[in-house]
Amino acid sequence: MISIRDVKKKYKTGRKSFFALKGVSLEIGEGEFVAITGKSGSGKSTLLNMIGTLDTVTSGSIFVDGENIASLSGKRIAEYRNKKVGFVFQSFYLEPSYTVYDNVELPLVLSGRTGRKNKKLVSDALEAVGLLSKIKERAHDLSGGEQQRVAIARAVVNDPAYILADEPCGNLDTANSNNIMRILAQLHDRGKTVIMVTHDPEDAMKAERVVTMSDGMIVSDTKSA
Repeated sequence: MISIRDVKKKYKTGRKSFFALKGVSLEIGEGEFVAITGKSGSGKSTLLNMIGTLDTVTSGSIFVDGENIASLSGKRIAEYRNKKVGFVFQSFYLEPSYTVYDNVELPLVLSGRTGRKNKKLVSDALEAVGLLSKIKERAHDLSGGEQQRVAIARAVVNDPAYILADEPCGNLDTANSNNIMRILAQLHDRGKTVIMVTHDPEDAMKAERVVTMSDGMIVSDTKSA
């Protein structure tokens, strides 16, 4: 359960300042698939970054499973990101010279997990995205769609409760976008809470709920057909 309460985010650029979020409140239930959409600059990615603790709030609170993550710092933030959240970004952020296996295993290594069990966890994650056959290949040898699927495998290898996807189809063609959306839907069907930022209305409608933002505020919150 995620409870966002009156969150504001203020940025300063030189002598000027502006609010990217202007008092956003939102409830996201366990196991929901929510798309956050809106024009560029609407605040959607900023909001996702707050949920993922990639940025800090100026004021307000964000409760995840009863804990105010807006007040976390240091080691506790690292634990939250590694154990509860899986990130998927538009730009993949894979280590190009690493093998697919090494890229997907990275969250396990960062959490101190090594050994044979990692091999099964990595293999299971890659099988779920249809890329087990690519396990020994280097990331830079994969297509864009394959790299994004590896990024999703990396995001789920630690079995997090929450998948945060920021424009996961932004760099992909239609066929690969449809494949990524299918995988996100399957994660949702397995009980994961999926929160996806997208500017694409067709992708947004594939979620079960669409939250639309404009100028740092939520302007609509509807169930998709």
